[in-house]
Amino acid sequence: MEQDICDVTLWLIEKHGLSRVHVWVDRHYTQIGREITGVTVITSPRHPARLTEAAHEAFLALGYTIEDTRADTYGHQLCDGHHSRQEAIRGYARIENAVLRWRSQ
Repeated sequence: MEQDICDVTLWLIEKHGLSRVHVWVDRHYTQIGREITGVTVITSPRHPARLTEAAHEAFLALGYTIEDTRADTYGHQLCDGHHSRQEAIRGYARIENAVLRWRSQ
């Protein structure tokens, strides 16, 4: 999941020309694997709702199930943001391809 969070973060930065953004993923304590409660984009300079929707779509495209049962949650680790340009391009390509495939289904 940590790699997915970083790749979605890098994808948002590249796709929307941002200098920095954080993707916050919540999980219920009972969720495992690709189950999460929700995704929120924080510290975005503008249009955070639109960016949160894009991140939500990216996690669905990666095969995650997003369901909030209103039980107790915890936040998953944020991406540290220390990536090479090559890692950023790789993360962007991975998420962009997943989203395009998901939209075409």
